[in-house]
Amino acid sequence: MKFALKLAYLGKSYCGWQRQSQDPSKAPALPSIQETLESALSKMMSTHVTVVGSGRTDSGVNALGQVVHFISPSDRFTADIFRKGLNSLLPEDIRVISVHAVADDFHAQRSAVKKQYSYYFLQGPAALPQWRDTSWWIQKSLNVEAMHEAVLMLKGERDFKSFQASGSPPMKSTVRNLLEAEVVRMPLPEVPGHDLNESGFSLVRVRLVGTGFLKQMVRGIAGTLLQIGENQRKASEMQAILASKSRDLVGPTAPAKGLTLERVWYIPDLYANPNQA
Repeated sequence: MKFALKLAYLGKSYCGWQRQSQDPSKAPALPSIQETLESALSKMMSTHVTVVGSGRTDSGVNALGQVVHFISPSDRFTADIFRKGLNSLLPEDIRVISVHAVADDFHAQRSAVKKQYSYYFLQGPAALPQWRDTSWWIQKSLNVEAMHEAVLMLKGERDFKSFQASGSPPMKSTVRNLLEAEVVRMPLPEVPGHDLNESGFSLVRVRLVGTGFLKQMVRGIAGTLLQIGENQRKASEMQAILASKSRDLVGPTAPAKGLTLERVWYIPDLYANPNQA
């Protein structure tokens, strides 16, 4: 029987989603999310189980909605047993949000129709420790209106080669379809007796929804938007950067910790019943 898991994790203690080389001399210093999950599943079922993710997240990148599928070698385990059992075996920075029984032809990566990533900038007079692992602190107040104007120029089916990570292997195509794009300022949660928003804190969120993304594409876009938000560049430059197909014109690659894979869409929708075990 095939199951799909929805995962949330903090990426700081992992080398990324993908399992790395099995050669001890080439193994990274940090484990991957994939091998950590496979280890827990295999321990639970007393046999090796392989998992397939909806896509790779780089080292340090977080997730609230990574989707994973695997085939259970036993009918004794229900969705509820998998969720509870895995959360008892996994480290606390990886949680199984829900488990769904899926059709045999479901594939976490190939069945996905679109994905949502958000990049978060923490604004304010200090780097609040509560957000240090999920945002990039920028003290200077950002021009959110200019950032939003610039990101709208990226919507649609376009060649995003400019924003691909330097040194990436040749690809068949660097054209991707960006369906939604926005930059908004969000208030922090209010704490009774101490409103952080009144102290000058906020989150600036860069939200992108697309059918696919290149390696470090969102982080390249976020770094470029930061320069626009700091008034180092004009919003209108985004069109020229995109047309150039040159990484040299893109801003700095934003740190991985500010990026979160938030949702992956499927048909039928795995999120249709959030209370399903």
